[in-house]
Amino acid sequence: MVFYKVTVSTAAVVSATTFNNVFIKLVGTDGESERKWLMGFKGASAFVSGAVSTFTVSCPVSIGKLVLIELDKQRLPLFPEDSWFPAKVEVISPEGDTYNFPIYRWITDSEVHRFREGTALRVFEDKHHLGRYSREQELKQREEHYRWDVYVEGIPHNIKVENPLSLPCEVRFSFTKTTEFAFTAATGLTELQLKGLDDCKENWTDIDDINRVFCCKRTDISDYVQKHWKEDAFFGYQFLNGVNPMLIRRCSTLPDNFPVTDGMVFLCGQCSLEDEMKKGNIFLCDYKRLDGVKANTINGKKQYLMAPLVLLHKTPDDQLMPIAIQVRLAL
Repeated sequence: MVFYKVTVSTAAVVSATTFNNVFIKLVGTDGESERKWLMGFKGASAFVSGAVSTFTVSCPVSIGKLVLIELDKQRLPLFPEDSWFPAKVEVISPEGDTYNFPIYRWITDSEVHRFREGTALRVFEDKHHLGRYSREQELKQREEHYRWDVYVEGIPHNIKVENPLSLPCEVRFSFTKTTEFAFTAATGLTELQLKGLDDCKENWTDIDDINRVFCCKRTDISDYVQKHWKEDAFFGYQFLNGVNPMLIRRCSTLPDNFPVTDGMVFLCGQCSLEDEMKKGNIFLCDYKRLDGVKANTINGKKQYLMAPLVLLHKTPDDQLMPIAIQVRLAL
């Protein structure tokens, strides 16, 4: 008889706990163990949030190099099905080898779930039939969960889901983050209602108008943005840390429709635009994808989109500064 030391770690996140019975099966190159009920001295607290619990799985003989594990949980009589978020499983073999099985996935049902050993393998190296089968099933599952959908032709695609709750559990916002979103939305709406601005259709013509509307929802970040939003350095920072940083491209030749000269961007002849492009210090952000996109109509008023060109210069102190902006109306 040989013994495998199995350590199960439950993620330290809200609602990761399960009080269901948890079972495991070890699968190796030379055989597999019996399905083992993971019951230890911790009892029902073995799989609470943040718990690390150790068990022993016995086999008549060594099952060789571990390939994968099978996990499932079964609810107790009269108890509801709950969700469990295991972080990882570590197995130490009788030979002293340590195998790690990263999971980081919600288990919400009573089905058997297979998890391969964490060592990276190329497809042709995954020779065990169950390892290959598990890989194929995982790829098929990901293809079902993560699909592109065309919202409107001509703009980037979005993931095909009906709502955030349609996403796999492990990629949804956590309970605490969802609660924070709900609280922020509720308090913001309450503030607007108290000020009588929840149905306001007047235009905001100055940044001070926005400060007046949301004066109760101040943070260190919002205060910093309010103070520095007009600065060129902060403008460049937003480009690098915003939602479309991949649109920034190193510029070696100016587009024909962007007639920028040294006198426009470098006053007093501090630099040459051509020299800076040769050094790789000039970058271009072209929003041509917005050209032709149909704009929305809000409160009966037709909206318009811009398809701008933005020229940026990397300064000697590694700041990305805007030096020229051309605005083109996308009709």
